[in-house]
Amino acid sequence: MQRHRAGIVSRFLADAIDLLVIIGVLVGVYFAVAAARFLLHPRRFTWPEPSGLNLAAFGWILLFAYLAIGWSNTGRTLGKSVLGLRVVSHSGDPLAFPRAMVRSFLCVAVPIGLFWCVVSSRNASIADLIVRSSVVYDWERRLPAAES
Repeated sequence: MQRHRAGIVSRFLADAIDLLVIIGVLVGVYFAVAAARFLLHPRRFTWPEPSGLNLAAFGWILLFAYLAIGWSNTGRTLGKSVLGLRVVSHSGDPLAFPRAMVRSFLCVAVPIGLFWCVVSSRNASIADLIVRSSVVYDWERRLPAAES
């Protein structure tokens, strides 16, 4: 299975783990803001009440950055790493940062595009087709190439 294209189940599970990571970060940021407010004004402390729109926007931006950085660095996010998956370009290398950003934007803006890999003969999502990438099984650990 090494270097074969990943199917919908493993990709969906990896994405679910990534979503849980982002939700965990959002909860952590919420409690950090609450702690800072408490330390600054303990007698007038109230819990932060972010609007749904602000929370969604911050989560969207955080997810976008998390995916783009992970895919351009090692080709993995935490979810992909747990399931032994890697996002690679058509040549098998990690995505360049601009392509990783486009792929990340497409995945966050149109998450339903993942399900295109169910009908695709090469297990490609809509984002994969647009940026010419693939998600493959890859259990080897690789660090990003050192810049000289």
